[in-house]
Amino acid sequence: MTSGRRAAAWERRRLFLLTASVIVVFAANVVGLFSGISTVLPHLFYLPIVLGAYWYPRRGVPFSLGLALGYLAMSLPFAIGEGWLLVQAIARAVVFAAIGAVISLLTLRLREREELYRGVFDNSEAGTFIIAQEADGAQIEEANYVGASLLGSTTDALRGEPITRLFDDPAVWESLKADIDLKGTVYGFETTLRRTDGGTARALLSAGRLQGGGIVLTLVDITALKNAEETLRRTNAKLNMLGRLTHRDLAAAVSRLLAQITQGMRQFDDPAFRRYLEELEESARVVQRRVEITRDYQDLGLQPPDWQPVQEVIRRATSCLLIPSGVSIHSWVERLEVFADPMLDRVFSNLIENAIRHGKTVSSVVITFQILDDGLAIYVEDDGVGVPEEYKERIFEYGVGSGGGLGLFLTREILAITNMTIRETGTPGEGARFVIHVPPDGYRIT
Repeated sequence: MTSGRRAAAWERRRLFLLTASVIVVFAANVVGLFSGISTVLPHLFYLPIVLGAYWYPRRGVPFSLGLALGYLAMSLPFAIGEGWLLVQAIARAVVFAAIGAVISLLTLRLREREELYRGVFDNSEAGTFIIAQEADGAQIEEANYVGASLLGSTTDALRGEPITRLFDDPAVWESLKADIDLKGTVYGFETTLRRTDGGTARALLSAGRLQGGGIVLTLVDITALKNAEETLRRTNAKLNMLGRLTHRDLAAAVSRLLAQITQGMRQFDDPAFRRYLEELEESARVVQRRVEITRDYQDLGLQPPDWQPVQEVIRRATSCLLIPSGVSIHSWVERLEVFADPMLDRVFSNLIENAIRHGKTVSSVVITFQILDDGLAIYVEDDGVGVPEEYKERIFEYGVGSGGGLGLFLTREILAITNMTIRETGTPGEGARFVIHVPPDGYRIT
């Protein structure tokens, strides 16, 4: 039976029950009045008044008023000459009408709230399920259209189904229910759903306990997102493999070129020709250094960003560097974590190595942080010669710098993956000062 037919059948039953109760109540009171019973039987009018005002709240007031007037008209002939009976009849009629009005008003307010929540339930872009705990286990009591579509089913077909039919692994429900019982609510629970066509769907699930013991589940379909992530991962893996092959071939070609240049310098004594070979060798060395640097960054963006303890990242970065005996590294970033690409250690190793290589008079590098209104700043400062004003922005461009290095360019690219920025704000002649800006949702103090 469809929902429309069920609604029509229920409407017919309500009208029958309401009509029957009105007839029975009037008949009982007529018999009572003829029998001299005028105190108990009028209370039977509360039954049709409550039913009518609750089932048809917009007609509840005239319906209850009609019953009150009917009772009054029925009672008046028996109250003639009996003042007290007349007062009782009028008082009861007023109470009947008042009760009908109050129940109609309360029911209308309740229906408005029900319609509001029903609208949210039915029109939500998330799949929503109401789960009831029955004697034979948890069952789906209600499901909206989005939730039913997510499972390849209909709302009617899902009603009464065991909750375990949602999950590809039935044990997931027991684990989820244990978390709900412990915490009351669960957010961001990623799971695999089982569709009626035999397929599966990935979903992000949230759940909470309702009054009365029920559970509300909301499911957001992330199948397309997961498929896109997997496609992107495979594409990145292929590009990474291509990068490795290209790096290997390019490095081999540069090595052969350098060997040929060296052999040429041994064979020819002409000064002009040797100067040409030396310039060619320097250019080849630049290409070789860039090849070596790009090898370190071929995995950039391959792994997803994660929360990283900055102090540990710096310790790991400095352990791989050759720090001159006259240079000290001090980092004061304990308890700070940032959401960054796994290659964050290359950022700090580049900045420290850049200070040692180009700072000339550097004796110390200090790393600190400061919480700002718009996020957080990490400072990497040294006491070297600093950066000239005209180079403060250019040093982050591709290919700028002595020796053809790419360190600062790639440093900016690594940070940009998680919306961090970097700039140089030091004073020339007093030292370099690199400022890494972290957005408000990109850091935490543990």
